[in-house]
Amino acid sequence: MVTGAAPAALTTGVRLAVATLTLLLPAAFRDRQRAEWTADLMTLPAGRWRYLFGAARTLPALRAAAHRAGLSRGPVAAAATFPSDALARTLLAGLGWPVLSWLLMVPLRYFLFDIPGRIAAGGGPVDPKSLWPSGALFVVLLPLILALTFGAYVALAGGWLLAASIGLAGAAVGVGLRRLWLAVAGLSLAAAALLAVTVGGLPVFDADPGYGAALLGTTAVALGLWSRTLSRWQRGWLLTIGLAAAAVLAAHHTPLGAAMHTWYLD
Repeated sequence: MVTGAAPAALTTGVRLAVATLTLLLPAAFRDRQRAEWTADLMTLPAGRWRYLFGAARTLPALRAAAHRAGLSRGPVAAAATFPSDALARTLLAGLGWPVLSWLLMVPLRYFLFDIPGRIAAGGGPVDPKSLWPSGALFVVLLPLILALTFGAYVALAGGWLLAASIGLAGAAVGVGLRRLWLAVAGLSLAAAALLAVTVGGLPVFDADPGYGAALLGTTAVALGLWSRTLSRWQRGWLLTIGLAAAAVLAAHHTPLGAAMHTWYLD
């Protein structure tokens, strides 16, 4: 079985075409299909390009066959479904929701609506709720508004609320990956965190000034930079969320961030 470079009997152009076609297939499926195409081409005295055009037309069917055979992600990626994939999914949901909500609700609206200018012009505070649309559009957007508002509060409070978010995300990931122990551990963490919030009263927004988010964000960045078993979009979003978490930490310790948080929480 030929798994390396194509034999010398094939021209450079044909070899490049075979290499290009195989790159469009799942990694675990490439060697076998490259060998099949190469063997067929070696037996053809003519019409090799016509054969390659026909092979290109079969790519969707080949990808579907690889997916049905469980080869669409390759053996390395499949082996890494847990724990790397589980950790990535937990961070994407449990940390991504709060920090991205914070970005949209606090800094973005603060600068988009020129809150400092409005405060200076009006001589008084600007209610964040007054910036939402009214009428039917508000009703349509209400679920999104509530999700973003609560997410931003979780990012601002950090501490137990952020732990509850991570726990709920871990539980959902455990269910999705059929890891019962992970689901139970996530629910236990969320329950303990929410109990702590309930017993201790409403969270104090300066009790965890961004350190919890920064710690989780550092984990997300490290996973995005050095994990080679995650998909490209997972790694990209992990880096994005990690940087957003760093912005939460910075906002807690800068005059500009203090001004934004004072406006949003008042």
